Amino acid sequence: MSKNNDIFIELLICDSTSIKPPMDAQKVLSAAERERLASIRHPHQARLFLVGRYLLRQRLADRLNEDPARIPIRIDARGKPLLERPGWYFNISHSGDLLALTIGNRGALGIDLESRRLDPPRIHRLARRYLNAAEQQWLARSPAPEQDFMRLWTVKEAVLKACGEGIANNLQRVQWQPGAGYAMLDQQAYHLYQYALPRAWLTLAVEEGTDAEPIWPTLSDLPSDLEISGPQPNLTRNP
Repeated sequence: MSKNNDIFIELLICDSTSIKPPMDAQKVLSAAERERLASIRHPHQARLFLVGRYLLRQRLADRLNEDPARIPIRIDARGKPLLERPGWYFNISHSGDLLALTIGNRGALGIDLESRRLDPPRIHRLARRYLNAAEQQWLARSPAPEQDFMRLWTVKEAVLKACGEGIANNLQRVQWQPGAGYAMLDQQAYHLYQYALPRAWLTLAVEEGTDAEPIWPTLSDLPSDLEISGPQPNLTRNP
């Protein structure tokens, strides 16, 4: 039983280069997670996976009042990790050295973080391939096409992650009016929380339901043995 029965959403973002998990961090992972970690050949990607799953399990353990190593997480038929606790949800995203995770019990949620710097020709190519005509026209008129492309892209990915759909052939199904606080996928609405970082953009999408503003715990709020060696990024809500 959770020690906190309130409706809530948490959003945590960190710079993975300035935190160090304990030497035995893998002990809290499931056998499947350890197998997945062993299969990741790129050291940076492997570290992000370990840090993300360690932080996730520590935060869920605090909320659920359970042993972090015993929290059941499975992969569904579409490849989405799910928490085997009815009404509880989580999602993780990373880009570059930044890592973001969200947990909540309000409704299905997804998060996307982008820190890539794209030049205009690449934005144009991606827009023509993945965006509809109206979205392409909006970007063409934008005074800040790089930022607006990242805003739009993170909306689409966050919504698709919330519903469990892959991005392949599905990006155009997500409908968002620039500046709106929600996006639609088929007949389902998703509330959007968008945040600007100095060198990145983050969007959190939550299935429409009870209003609950995300809370932002810090790494020091986690009951864990993390070593924190540098400053962490701050979120700025973009209404």
